[in-house]
Amino acid sequence: MRRSATWTTLIFAGLLAAGCQTTAPANSCDGWRKLTPSAETRAFIIQNDRPFAEQVAGHNAFGAGQKCWR
Repeated sequence: MRRSATWTTLIFAGLLAAGCQTTAPANSCDGWRKLTPSAETRAFIIQNDRPFAEQVAGHNAFGAGQKCWR
């Protein structure tokens, strides 16, 4: 009984460890999406929150530079 419990525990621990592995290689674009506000939203943000508008532009320029999108 004790021996089978030990094997069961070892097999279960191995399965848990195997589940933690990633199958896809990491990509510098993971988690990035181009920000595409509507024309009305862009105009409002540029007029009312210029620093944020510049952050959006910088975000999109960085992603384009990394070839995350065109």
